[in-house]
Amino acid sequence: MKNSRYNIFIKLISVICLIAILFTSCVPYTNRKEEATYISAEYSGNEYHRTTANNYQVISKSGLIELLFDKNTTAIAIRDTNSGALWSSLPDTSIKKKIPSSAIQVTLSDGGNKIYTLNSQDNAVAHGNFTYTASADGISVTYSMALDKETGTIPVDKVNSGKLRADVTVLYTLRDGSFYTNVSMNNVHLPEGVFLEEITVLDSFGAYEKSGAEDYIFVPDGSGAIIKTGISDEAFTPVSLAVYGRDIATSDNFNTSPCLVGAFGIKKDSSAFLCIIEKGDAIAEIKANRNNEATLNSVNATFKITDIYSQDIQGNQYKDEITLCYRFLSGKSATYSGMATACRENLIRNSVLSTKTVDAASSSIPMIVSVQGGYKDNEGEYHTLSSYANALSLVSLLKAKGVDNIYLRYNGLYNNANNGNTDDFDEFKSKLGTDKEFDELYSYLVSQKFSLFIDTDILTYRNQLSGAKALNKKSIVNTTQYDFPKSTSSQEFVKLSRLENRVEKILRSSEKVSFDGYALNDMGSYLYSDYSYNTYSRTLAKSHISSQISALSTSKMLMVDTGNFYSVRNADVITNIPVSPIEYKESDAYIGIPFVQMLLHGILEYSSMGFNTYDDSRTAFLKGVEYGCLPSADWYCTTYTEELDEKFYYDKNINDIVTYYTKANDSLSTLRDSRMTSHSVIQNGVYCTEYDNSIKVYVNYTDEEITTNGVIIPAKDCITIF
Repeated sequence: MKNSRYNIFIKLISVICLIAILFTSCVPYTNRKEEATYISAEYSGNEYHRTTANNYQVISKSGLIELLFDKNTTAIAIRDTNSGALWSSLPDTSIKKKIPSSAIQVTLSDGGNKIYTLNSQDNAVAHGNFTYTASADGISVTYSMALDKETGTIPVDKVNSGKLRADVTVLYTLRDGSFYTNVSMNNVHLPEGVFLEEITVLDSFGAYEKSGAEDYIFVPDGSGAIIKTGISDEAFTPVSLAVYGRDIATSDNFNTSPCLVGAFGIKKDSSAFLCIIEKGDAIAEIKANRNNEATLNSVNATFKITDIYSQDIQGNQYKDEITLCYRFLSGKSATYSGMATACRENLIRNSVLSTKTVDAASSSIPMIVSVQGGYKDNEGEYHTLSSYANALSLVSLLKAKGVDNIYLRYNGLYNNANNGNTDDFDEFKSKLGTDKEFDELYSYLVSQKFSLFIDTDILTYRNQLSGAKALNKKSIVNTTQYDFPKSTSSQEFVKLSRLENRVEKILRSSEKVSFDGYALNDMGSYLYSDYSYNTYSRTLAKSHISSQISALSTSKMLMVDTGNFYSVRNADVITNIPVSPIEYKESDAYIGIPFVQMLLHGILEYSSMGFNTYDDSRTAFLKGVEYGCLPSADWYCTTYTEELDEKFYYDKNINDIVTYYTKANDSLSTLRDSRMTSHSVIQNGVYCTEYDNSIKVYVNYTDEEITTNGVIIPAKDCITIF
């Protein structure tokens, strides 16, 4: 008995210590680079950073492209034999600015506060420290990069302590009419004690100085954006987009992802290329710049190989491959629509996107109705906003008003509301009504062939002794401000080693509940490393999260929030998908496009935020039609009070939303399983979206009626031409 009491006492003390550690460790990640000393290579001269068409020799051919190589600078180029366009890794000799363009750039450190930047041209080619080997389908080039020539000539394992050196092999190949660039970490060699933090591949591929009026750079900001390089933009700042968002284990940025897919491209004259990051996407950052005194119009990808917190703490080292696939377009295909088509083909071939098509059996498109069941305010008090009886009244009213297809997403069903414990999937009923009332709601939905999705927390929850850890070993805690309804929620991210067990619990407990699908509110939004006892790299986390999404899809439909592309293969619906750029403000020179929507339409369905959440709901409706979105609304059903935002109270705007639904249904109902093939600007404020069945949807945002190609488009309205 004495030993038993002693053991209980020890366990109690352990729990108290763990809690104390937790609450003293929830601090933001500190960026070591703020106090670092940067050391870069000296510019060796334009002769190592420039080339010209006469310097190239043909290495291999595939389809309509040729791979060229300049043995003096090691520059590579692709010639499109269909258009004659030449896309080079180094700028032409006619460009005189000192721009250190390179095949490879690396960031190295010894774990301390000195950060070294070396590149293939200044630190290898200029010293003569490189080799290359040609083959039938390509060429490999090995660079021995060092600050001085001598260090680059001795074996890398013989490099003295305190000396920097990086040997990197790049493989360029042609296959099936595409150009592949590959860097395997097995072919990267460093002296003992030197860390490779970042690597940039082909930083100037396709870069150009002079721009035509229709030239642009494509970046995957939000739904997609083009940087129109022929239009001046004094407010421009260099673009930097972390694919799938910032890693919250190494950053205090908890915003959901502004970059859903790892792809970028350039259109120049009547030719274009698209680059898809096939391997290394989870550690990639896409960067773009405009031409100025020290830069060119360019876009490329940098890869975070090792996270460094301090001299004593180094994070996961990426040990796989970086693979970039370049597709080349010409003529009428040299547009962002053509880029999207090429990207879609690639993603389907690599099983990132499914080959399925939307089930268009219903003659009406679904309306996504998100209702908030309950929430906890900042004082911890629970409030009911939409009971089961309220929800039944709402969907019945929508049916009576002519909405014949509804996906009902029920939020905040658990005891802890927005940050509830989803493990107890069958314990939410008591807060919002009786079992009978829930059964009546679901029976009605089934009778009308509507679908019920239950909002489900997987990665974020409140269990403060089993959360993931940041690189600095502190807990990863997200304090989020909710607009729907207004509240603050402190959430911890789940330890990834426990994710599979958590999903299994959800699958078991949800067997007792009648519903149609999971609404995953975080698995498509956040991707993070986990530095707890069982360490998960961000790349491993991507694979692990994707596999668990697949497990959840075996018996239920899936509604995924935001839509990072590793999460969409098994999804049926994506909600809150961006319909504009997120990181950078739109302007005449930075324009949002439906690139992501062109990848997805016909494979699965998607919606933006609820129309009622926008200041201008009609413009939101028109944007939804232009981008092929399902109409949506975010509501609560309680009696309106001044403490709650009236835009979420359904009675304030239900008639407008139903009108928008009816109009959207008229425009889009025949297009649910169709592929979006083209998007174009007819004139300022007027757009046309075309589908593979030749149906065109015109949207007019202006205050005047517009006539184009014999089609009359009313002011602030849309029209579909069959």
